[in-house]
Amino acid sequence: MRVSVIIAAYNAETYIAEAVESVLGQTVPPDEVIVIDDGSTDDTRNVLGEFGDRITVLAQSNNGQAVAVNKALATAQGELIGFCDADDLWTPRKLELQLALLEHQGGVDAVFGKVEQFVSPDVPDAQRERLKPAVAIMPGELKQCMLIRRAALDRAGPFDESLPATFFIAWLGRAKQNGLRSAHVDDIVVRRRLHLGNGGRINTDAQNRETLLALRQAIKARRPLE
Repeated sequence: MRVSVIIAAYNAETYIAEAVESVLGQTVPPDEVIVIDDGSTDDTRNVLGEFGDRITVLAQSNNGQAVAVNKALATAQGELIGFCDADDLWTPRKLELQLALLEHQGGVDAVFGKVEQFVSPDVPDAQRERLKPAVAIMPGELKQCMLIRRAALDRAGPFDESLPATFFIAWLGRAKQNGLRSAHVDDIVVRRRLHLGNGGRINTDAQNRETLLALRQAIKARRPLE
């Protein structure tokens, strides 16, 4: 089955090349890599241009990651969909391991794996302790850890564009309520970068409120109908 990978990027010039290379360099390469530029004002587009026809580049005005991902999904051709964040890294065997599980367990809709969080090497020493994660390696039900059958993704519907930072939490709760059958490989599949420029991983009051809203939606979706 064909695999499409989607990467949403906003002002990602520092890390986007590494992210794309980690996807293209898989032991079992994807069939399609779509990078959507969410209105970057830095050099992201020029960095992406260096990849030529190895990737498909889309663009939109700055409307947030959920809007960008939904737009890219509308063009993706694969029967299987993966995601990578513009500052994260896939480990080399991510697709190989997850494809093998999907092939072996035909009833599984989505495969996750472990995530390793790391402080980016470019973070100044004075700031590193602040970003150091409490747990470095853990099971990861994150979109960048997931490989999912397109049919199962579509059953749960599009990502909620009113939740720009936490849309995946709400979507996953809805997907599980709709019967998503998931499994995990016992391997690190994503290295999740922590850095000063990544606002989504440095909590703010607004992001905390959005997270609570997404969690409420997920819990509500998982309650049995009365």
